[in-house]
Amino acid sequence: MIEKAILWLGSARHDLQAFPPDARRLAGFQLRQIQQGLKPADWKPMATIGPGVCEMRIHTAVEHRVCYVVKFAEAIYVFHAFEKRTRKTSKRDVELARQRYQQLMAQRSAVHGVRRESGSMKLKITPSTGNVFRDIGFRREEAEHLLVRADLMIQVQKLIASRGLKQKPAAKILGVTQPRVSDLLRGRIDLFSTDALIDILARLGAQVRLKVKVLPAA
Repeated sequence: MIEKAILWLGSARHDLQAFPPDARRLAGFQLRQIQQGLKPADWKPMATIGPGVCEMRIHTAVEHRVCYVVKFAEAIYVFHAFEKRTRKTSKRDVELARQRYQQLMAQRSAVHGVRRESGSMKLKITPSTGNVFRDIGFRREEAEHLLVRADLMIQVQKLIASRGLKQKPAAKILGVTQPRVSDLLRGRIDLFSTDALIDILARLGAQVRLKVKVLPAA
């Protein structure tokens, strides 16, 4: 499956970079899931912002949210990221997300030759570096480690799902505790090393092959 690129709208990338490291890791992992055609661990539709808009919910010591739209073939658009300290999303965050979504729709329509009335300024769109973890502020070396672990964990999740395994039977096959399986399914990449994930994949009957891609010097 060809993974979708991520495009950052307005200040969304900068705002997500301001999240604490644990919230950024979870957000990065769930965005990686979305790139590979999966749904994040915790999300809900946000039709009040626009058709097809989703809100990713990040649960750490402080709640965080990421608004994105995945329905377009060309990319995943991430257009708002914010800290949530009250039960109800603030009017300011809803209005900002709605405004960016409307600007995105106007710009996409212009590209496809459809005129839409819009008095707003052109929305800044920033392409991904190719590594979502680097996008959101992790150092290059750490971002590469996180990406490898995220991709391995996603393969574990896919295999568990394809076999219809519940947590208890999965724990028995993997030789780990049920809470450990829960951590796998919740994307807690901070709790698993690359070696541990490769061992888990082997217990699921998978073979891991390494592919190295040399990038142009930065």
